[in-house]
Amino acid sequence: MKKGILGGTFDPIHNGHIYLAENAYREFSLDMVLLMPANVPYFKTALHKVTDASLRLKMTELAVEDIDYMKASSFELGIKGNTYTSDTILRLKKEYPDDEFYFIMGADSLFKLESWRRPDILLKNAVILCAGREQASDEVSLEEEISRLKDKYRALKPDIRPMSCENIDISSTEIRELLSSGGDVTGLLPDKVLEFIKKNSLYKTCNIL
Repeated sequence: MKKGILGGTFDPIHNGHIYLAENAYREFSLDMVLLMPANVPYFKTALHKVTDASLRLKMTELAVEDIDYMKASSFELGIKGNTYTSDTILRLKKEYPDDEFYFIMGADSLFKLESWRRPDILLKNAVILCAGREQASDEVSLEEEISRLKDKYRALKPDIRPMSCENIDISSTEIRELLSSGGDVTGLLPDKVLEFIKKNSLYKTCNIL
């Protein structure tokens, strides 16, 4: 089975995430896409207090419950301590040895890939699907970065494929700030996710909650 994996903090999940998952599914003929909230994303905890994992998982479930080829996955939520993609892919390969995994990311993530823990493990064990602009960096294009990584890690025979779609310019940080200030988030979140946020008074102090 060809499984797409879209990981993230999902604090909260938004329409940009769904857009990426939809395009990866269609363009690369995936069988399904798992949206996988991280338990303790090591690079986020210093920036803001991450919402409880159970709430982020519920928002993810609500976001995809009407899309038959998408599923919210709690795969990372039982892990103690920080969450690393390299550990996740090894666990996935061990538990589902007959599946082929496609990690979905935006161009910004690809440019930061070598700052991740053991990027070689991800490059060896998964196909990377990358969405972004033609010029994802001021100095290096996405195509050039893909070529550089393929050359540097050529012994691993990495499979990095650009997606035809762009990365949607929506961020969870922006949404949290809008919610806390009473701003308009129309069109940024799935309706069911916004209803859940209101019902549970998340991201307060917020005038619309």
